[in-house]
Amino acid sequence: MRFILAFIIPLIITGCAIPKIVDLKSTFNQDLTSKLLEKGSNTIKGSALIRQQGGGVVTCAGIPVGLIPDTEYSRERMLAIYNSDIRGYYPAFGSATVKFNNTDSGYITYQRKTVCDAQGFFKFDGISDGSFFIVTQIVWGSDTYVKQGGWIMQRVTVSNGDSKDIVISP
Repeated sequence: MRFILAFIIPLIITGCAIPKIVDLKSTFNQDLTSKLLEKGSNTIKGSALIRQQGGGVVTCAGIPVGLIPDTEYSRERMLAIYNSDIRGYYPAFGSATVKFNNTDSGYITYQRKTVCDAQGFFKFDGISDGSFFIVTQIVWGSDTYVKQGGWIMQRVTVSNGDSKDIVISP
């Protein structure tokens, strides 16, 4: 009986969602991405949170946060996942998984990462001038099969020694 529940409950929760397959039109540009990851004089700091239905707040405490350079390739990926290249939310459960046919491994390699502190704050120092996507995941739940939350994303532009303080939420 346990085996059946372990198999059937996830199918019910995800709605037997068929993955969304995306063929990217653009290609990963390693030179441009590397240039955007060079040392600069800008800072992006902030917090990430999702408000629960009951009013509680869940943060990204202890969770990795990615700083992804805004390029044609990354923008196309964000549009496919979040239906936006400005800010977005993608539920971790109950949605079709987005899969890319022509993913370039450099996309994952050429990113900066940090981890949210215990209060849900993050900081990226020494960022070059340009636009970047900040992405993190916030998931919670007391049951193995019933989780809530998802991925959140926001695009941020910095230049000339900016110090941007942002709050990322759906």
